[in-house]
Amino acid sequence: MKLTSAVLLPAIALAARTVPLSQVPFQETPEVEAFSTYQSQYSDHHSLRIKEQLNDTICDAHSKQYTGWLDVGSKHLFFWYFESQGSPSDDPLVLWLTGGPGGSSMIGMLQELGPCLIKENGTGTYYNKYGWSKNTNLLFIDSPAGVGFSYVDEGIPLPGDSFTTAADLHHFLQIFVSDVFPDLSDRPFHITGESYGGHYVPSLGAQIVAQNALYPKRQQINLQSIFVGNAFVSPMDIHFGYWETLCTTNPGVEEPIFNKTRCDIMAANLPRCLDLARLCYSHPDPAICAVGSTICWEGVIKYYDGESGEWGDRNRFDITTPCVSGDELCYNEAKWVNTYLNKPHVWEALHVPKAVKNYSIYSMDIAYSFELTNDVGISMEPQVLYLLDSGIDVLFYQGNLDLACNTAGNIRWAESMEWIGQPAFVAAPRSPWGYDGKTVGWYKEVKVVTASERATTFAVGTVNGAGHMVPYNKPEEGLALVNRWLNKRSFA
Repeated sequence: MKLTSAVLLPAIALAARTVPLSQVPFQETPEVEAFSTYQSQYSDHHSLRIKEQLNDTICDAHSKQYTGWLDVGSKHLFFWYFESQGSPSDDPLVLWLTGGPGGSSMIGMLQELGPCLIKENGTGTYYNKYGWSKNTNLLFIDSPAGVGFSYVDEGIPLPGDSFTTAADLHHFLQIFVSDVFPDLSDRPFHITGESYGGHYVPSLGAQIVAQNALYPKRQQINLQSIFVGNAFVSPMDIHFGYWETLCTTNPGVEEPIFNKTRCDIMAANLPRCLDLARLCYSHPDPAICAVGSTICWEGVIKYYDGESGEWGDRNRFDITTPCVSGDELCYNEAKWVNTYLNKPHVWEALHVPKAVKNYSIYSMDIAYSFELTNDVGISMEPQVLYLLDSGIDVLFYQGNLDLACNTAGNIRWAESMEWIGQPAFVAAPRSPWGYDGKTVGWYKEVKVVTASERATTFAVGTVNGAGHMVPYNKPEEGLALVNRWLNKRSFA
């Protein structure tokens, strides 16, 4: 159900459309009386409005919760923040970013890993005993502006790339940990997400590291690690992974999904697809990359994705289950979240500004905007390398039944990435990991001293029987994975 560019954008690339400049009219003076407002120390154009949510019927979080908007000039980012259910004064701060591009982080919150989950048909929420705020201060942001409850002012172009999005989020974090919650200013900080989070998370991490170095006297963000589920990092390698995922039993299926005829067609078409993807990497011109995207769609991707969502009951997020919702997201929970967050009592509790006309779980306009800039065609491997060289620990975790951001493709780029840890990572065995005596999946990891002079961890871990959304398919195992990473920074 993840709005993954890997998922939605091959089809989008085939459509011609002009992106509108804005989704909403100019924001009238917001209902500021409901909020406390904090002005940035560094810019007159950046401020944050926040209110505590005292109505637990909206989300029974078992801890304090806050909502509001960051105003970055003409862009306005919605957030929902939950203090840890464990030790809020000691536990780390974790930011979640849903992918897309165009997906609301309320999907992650209400369908996967938040302290409350959506009820059937969107009638309300219920407590999630496997929510990730058990031992973390957990922050969800609808990003970029134009997604979910986030919006832009009239006449302002929608964001179109991960780097602008990262700059906006960095402004958010500076205000959040310095002025709003100063007790978080030195707290360990981790960025996580899913799917197109494979673009969002490394780019934000790189922005934080760079800004910390450029402006040492400004508020520092104490970034310790990133960990991303079923990440869309390298489009070329995701395309390559389609064959292994559909034509072998490696994902954990009894029989391959495709027959030999389809597999032979895909194998014959893969070299041309990969050649054009490499050309896009070296010459990231949107026109060149659009051609490559079309070739990969026609030769490889459409044989499965063309029978998914609106075009059939195949599910790109879990090759063992059908697409039940009949749309691109494939899961009914997405519809239920959309229904719930448009209910009047929810809007009243959140004090949604008049500029927001309705909540939408997915913004196709943002998806088109990112497609037009070719953000979706590039690899974030350079950002991952920059983080490792800067001493930031990195984990990519995988549900093995996912096709959209498949394990085969993500292992391929992870092993081909050229850095000081590459020989050891390639040589590392796939070792089992688990908890309470049961095996969950396998992992590969290395810990090497990088340019930062710090022993830095790079790891890939898997969860058997899970698809694109590990916390949704395997909530207990997903929480165990997160706790292990945050506490040990290792699967060993």
